Amino acid sequence: MYIGTILRLQIEGTRRRLSCELIGVDDGKYLIVKMPSLHIMESVSNLLVTGNEITAKYMHKGTMFGFQSTIIDLIHKPFKLVFIKYPDKTDSYDVRGNKRVECFLPANVKIAEQILEGSITDISRAGCLFTIETHEHEGLINMLKLSNEIKIGFYLPGIAEELNVDADQKSIKIDTDGSSLGIEFVEMDSTVKAKLIDFLSKAGA
Repeated sequence: MYIGTILRLQIEGTRRRLSCELIGVDDGKYLIVKMPSLHIMESVSNLLVTGNEITAKYMHKGTMFGFQSTIIDLIHKPFKLVFIKYPDKTDSYDVRGNKRVECFLPANVKIAEQILEGSITDISRAGCLFTIETHEHEGLINMLKLSNEIKIGFYLPGIAEELNVDADQKSIKIDTDGSSLGIEFVEMDSTVKAKLIDFLSKAGA
């Protein structure tokens, strides 16, 4: 792990995950993470207490790493920071084997209360590339930043209903012709997962 790494934290007692930036490390002792904005934390703030257990995941060079830890302490001013126990061990698994399929699927991304309409231009079991015309969403594009928690909705061929997946925004590319968001899937209903896998299998992935 390095300073600036985005950790995806899940606190014991909830399925909600938080995207937090690692801002400090004392090897063998603790990690310091900066919490996201308050409106994102509304449903989990009461679980951020000393002694609660957490699960953390992060990406590095195409590999997903994960570890278990415990909240050591919190401070609220001047910034909300959480100290977590330095992990005893870190597990890893390679996610680069998820083959992407080029496509054009109607889609939308929900960030907080805002909705961006666009399309998915490639997709795999792990994530997708969502593209939009910049001029249509110029105000919202300027608000985007890395590691937003989002929900993406999309339509697969032959399926009438919209499929929804909880996800993380992992990258953004903005130019005059259009913009694209690199998206990593986080929480996927088993029914949605089965339909996506069927689509990918038929496409040769």
